[in-house]
Amino acid sequence: MKKYYLISLILVTIFSLSLFAQEYSYDYKNMKMDEYKAELAKWQKCEADNKAQIAEQEAQIAKLNEEIAMTEQQIADTWNEIYALLGTDKAGYEAYLGQLKALENELSGFVALSPEDIYTRMGELDGFKKRLAELKKDKKSLTTESQGYISRIENLIAQAEEKGKPAAAGMYEVQRGDYLWKISKKQDVYGDAYKWYAIYSYNKDQIKDPNLIYPAQVFRIPRMAGPNEHWVAQGEFLSKIAGYNNVYGNPFQWQKLYEANKSFIMDPNLIYPHTVLKIPR
Repeated sequence: MKKYYLISLILVTIFSLSLFAQEYSYDYKNMKMDEYKAELAKWQKCEADNKAQIAEQEAQIAKLNEEIAMTEQQIADTWNEIYALLGTDKAGYEAYLGQLKALENELSGFVALSPEDIYTRMGELDGFKKRLAELKKDKKSLTTESQGYISRIENLIAQAEEKGKPAAAGMYEVQRGDYLWKISKKQDVYGDAYKWYAIYSYNKDQIKDPNLIYPAQVFRIPRMAGPNEHWVAQGEFLSKIAGYNNVYGNPFQWQKLYEANKSFIMDPNLIYPHTVLKIPR
């Protein structure tokens, strides 16, 4: 700021002197002494006036610098009071903002995933929600800056939930004359009658007998395995599934799968393709 004022003043001075010089042209060779002294006095007065203006500007700059320093100190004091009310200090507050920023960045990457990936990784989204809930309990979340982060994070969570919906289970209302095989064969369901077991296993709370369903029942139609679920493929069995790294990584844990799904698994040695198994954790 000081440099700016000085440069401006110097430019004004040079411009004034230039105008002054243009207004008066002198023939120094033929000038008399008293004329020379008179002109010299004019130049000296001009110089003195400009020096006075520079001194005045420097005084104003010094005053402004003092006011700036006082304002900065007031701001620092105010922030220290805020930190005290929040039960932290500057380093602690900045670390808290760093956590919010990291969560926002992770969620931005999560939202960029495909709907199918988001749906299968809903467990991670639940983890993001828990982290946010914990961060919101902190008094440091009350500042305007923190609220800005929190608002953006909540928006990203909502985007992820909305984006994952198309891959989630659809709905089908049973019509008179329907049976699971017929429903599964419909093009807007699976277009494959053999996938009827997916509907049965996914709606076991409503279907006691797969050969007996009723009009107006509303079934969930799974599109793919969701979080903590496994869609049984041809040739799979419980111990094989339990051995997968994304399940238990241990085939001897197959009994956990059986206990969680025995309402529709009559024989633990025999499971059907397209069965949707729940994976208890």
